Amino acid sequence: MKQQLELVSDNRCFDGQQKVYAHDSAVLNFRMKFAIYIPDNLEGPAPVLYHLSGMSCSEQTFIQKTGYQRWASHYGIIVVSPDVCPRVTYGVEKNEIEAKGLSFYVNAVKKPWNKNYQMYSYVNEELPSIIQENFNVNKDRQSIMGHSMGGHGALISALKNPGKYRSVSAFAPVCNPSKSSDIQFIFKCYFGDDEKAIEEWDATCLVTNYKGPELNILIHQGNDDQYKEQLKLQNFASACEKAGIAVSINVEDRFDHGFYFISSFIEQHFHHHSKFLCDS
Repeated sequence: MKQQLELVSDNRCFDGQQKVYAHDSAVLNFRMKFAIYIPDNLEGPAPVLYHLSGMSCSEQTFIQKTGYQRWASHYGIIVVSPDVCPRVTYGVEKNEIEAKGLSFYVNAVKKPWNKNYQMYSYVNEELPSIIQENFNVNKDRQSIMGHSMGGHGALISALKNPGKYRSVSAFAPVCNPSKSSDIQFIFKCYFGDDEKAIEEWDATCLVTNYKGPELNILIHQGNDDQYKEQLKLQNFASACEKAGIAVSINVEDRFDHGFYFISSFIEQHFHHHSKFLCDS
């Protein structure tokens, strides 16, 4: 049975339609929005690329600030970008998690977050099921990408689901949250002081024990990224090398963490994914 979707907006963009839908999420116990770009003239079920945005973002951010639609229409790839978290209010004083949408795309286990903050299951299970039921996508040709917190979400999604995604890419991803002082408090809100539980949601820890097909990872980070000390990209690179996992890492001179950076290299990411999604 198809889940009922509410069309929120529908705009022409390059050679396709940029749409936003709302729906009731059973996993998150909340009404969610997701953006979907559908190129024109798709022949048969199309490949799909999931994009996860960073903190302080929404389903609107990626679709308005990057111009990715040009490349999605060029390669014939449907792109899905959900909101970063359920917009629920718990009444916690000075709650930075709510204010900035710091879901980190994990499944929280501690109260009150565990009731709604199940973004990992939403992104990897419920949302793909909804997309497959309502749109003409090829479920065997899907990839994932993200920015910052969303880059973390993309990496852990690929690492925890061997073979589910044909490729993964990230802009300035949070790579080793268990070792990032500014991020540790968020994970403790979700998992308490259980270090082993936290490591199960840490890309650098996960890649050490990865067993599965080639991940096809592409990462870009700006050399002037104001958050690079918290991102811990080098830790991830070292862990990949030790585990024998191939990863293409590009550190770009004079670029920072923001959307000018993403816009400058978005074509390269779509080209990367097209090699794995659009082959014969």
